[in-house]
Amino acid sequence: MKRFPKAAGLAVLLAGVSAVPVMAQQTSSERADLTRYQKYAGAPVDSVRYFQINGFQYLAPDKVAIWFGVNKLYLLTVQMPCNNLGFANGIGLTAKNNMLYKNFDFVTFDRQRCKILRIEPVNELKMKQDARAAISGSSS
Repeated sequence: MKRFPKAAGLAVLLAGVSAVPVMAQQTSSERADLTRYQKYAGAPVDSVRYFQINGFQYLAPDKVAIWFGVNKLYLLTVQMPCNNLGFANGIGLTAKNNMLYKNFDFVTFDRQRCKILRIEPVNELKMKQDARAAISGSSS
């Protein structure tokens, strides 16, 4: 009977330790990209219409950037835990009729589903223009 509390305590301890590597799954370039995307992110939206995924980029254990076309970039926040999102070779969406909804749809990969909690449009065109202006300004 005394073993159960020790086993439960050990399970909680192991769960906490196993969460540490998940949070460490972010490189300095991913942090920099996330910061840059957040700078150009607009107000969160409840849904977005799309036709296909043109690309995605892992940014943090709960963040992924997704492209739905030229200059159609969105920053998605997913519910944790979303284990090994950083190692996904491809992702999908559970959206129906080309509409993606927060708190309803999921990012899917490797037989996993991570609920989308937040959708933020990113002004990729402005981000690119500012990057070009910074390069032009520094080369003068």
